[in-house]
Amino acid sequence: MSTSKRISLVGMLLNSRISWRWLRTFLKTAMATIALSSGSVMADFCESDSALIDDNFSGGNLGVCEFTSSNSVSFTITPEDAPPINPSAWYSFRVSPKREEPIQLILTFVDGHARYWPKISSDGETWRRLDESQVDISDDRSRMTIALAKSRAPFFVSAQELLVNDDYERWMHSLAEHPELMSRTLGRSIQGRPIQALITAPKSEVVYFFGRQHPPEITGALAMQSFIDEVFSDSDLADEFRARFMLVLVPLINPDGVAAGHWRHNMGGRDLNRDWGPFTQPEIQSVKRLIDELDDAGIAPKLMLDFHSTQRSRFYTQMPEDFDEELDFARDWLARARLRMPDFDFLYDPRKPSGQENTKNYFYATYHIPAITYEIGDEVDRAELDRTSPIFAQEMMRVMLERD
Repeated sequence: MSTSKRISLVGMLLNSRISWRWLRTFLKTAMATIALSSGSVMADFCESDSALIDDNFSGGNLGVCEFTSSNSVSFTITPEDAPPINPSAWYSFRVSPKREEPIQLILTFVDGHARYWPKISSDGETWRRLDESQVDISDDRSRMTIALAKSRAPFFVSAQELLVNDDYERWMHSLAEHPELMSRTLGRSIQGRPIQALITAPKSEVVYFFGRQHPPEITGALAMQSFIDEVFSDSDLADEFRARFMLVLVPLINPDGVAAGHWRHNMGGRDLNRDWGPFTQPEIQSVKRLIDELDDAGIAPKLMLDFHSTQRSRFYTQMPEDFDEELDFARDWLARARLRMPDFDFLYDPRKPSGQENTKNYFYATYHIPAITYEIGDEVDRAELDRTSPIFAQEMMRVMLERD
């Protein structure tokens, strides 16, 4: 099949209403024998005489990849399922040069836009943001061109840093060494990955911390780690907080989506933060079983924080009038945090309860407690995350300890 015919086939499929997951499977099968001779293939890799590009690692996803010349590559980045889907266009791939020469990458986003500024890494561990001079984004943000200098060694290009299942396993293993924490497997994802929780001893009140329901939301995940590390520090404040409250942490609710490099969904094609009500997916069912178990034991939920990322840092909360008490947790917590870091840009964003079946609405409707979506801006400086997250944690603990 000629290159032009292959491109026409791809265009026809992109314009249809079939799911992107079906499209990927079809193209991988139909074009596998073409790839070695032409250098064009759907996902996995593409190759020319100057470089090999692949996504054969956890979190990798390069969409449709094709060399248009020996050192110019075109990518078509599509969501894992047909719209509607949040336009969180994820991409992550490895470039292995064969010759030391510059390379140009052209990314076209289907049903999405260039939300994430590209990051680069030589080892998949240490990342830097590409310079403004290296990136050009079209006015409608549907197309991004990246100009990379010549390199001999392989390197990664990614929408955000890679923070994948192995990273969580290492962090949670280290955290589980804390004498008050117990590790527990709540259930399994669709692909059989464990849904892991860290839990302290039962008390009369419990605080829930959830994370990574949406795979690309890295800054929320990084903030959660720094936040939780502060909660389990050896400060007097943290000791007093843990003495009063039982704590439940489920930091990685969508491990399959993270491994697959999804924009939003789990492997069931479901936004897990819209499954708190139907409880159709095994990942959310696993968490719900633990919640029900604690309910049956008479342990009262007092706060739920769900960590996410968005374009600008904000905290989605209930309205102040939703609580019949003088002390409004969200208002006072965020006001105190702002006093300590007036230079950190974030919004306190109270919302009326909606019919959306997300974690925030479920916990408020079920328990009438503060239930907050903790959103961190995609491009917040990572050193700022390390500085500000412990302050948010400290003020959360202070306000919670003041409540009856």
